[in-house]
Amino acid sequence: MAKMLRVRCNAPNKHINEVDLDDLLREDVVARHALSSMDSVPERIVLRCHECAEGKVIITRDMILDPFR
Repeated sequence: MAKMLRVRCNAPNKHINEVDLDDLLREDVVARHALSSMDSVPERIVLRCHECAEGKVIITRDMILDPFR
């Protein structure tokens, strides 16, 4: 089952966006050395708002790794 995050954009209207973590983190990272699981999660991801043109949705590593969210 996919984990869904509900995040508000930073525009004045603060639209709520639902983000599927499986789709967001689907890219494979290629490295020359072994990575720990913490290194494979980016520090922050910035997406466009689904509702407006000026809003950005910012997802941090803490939001992704928080098990009680």
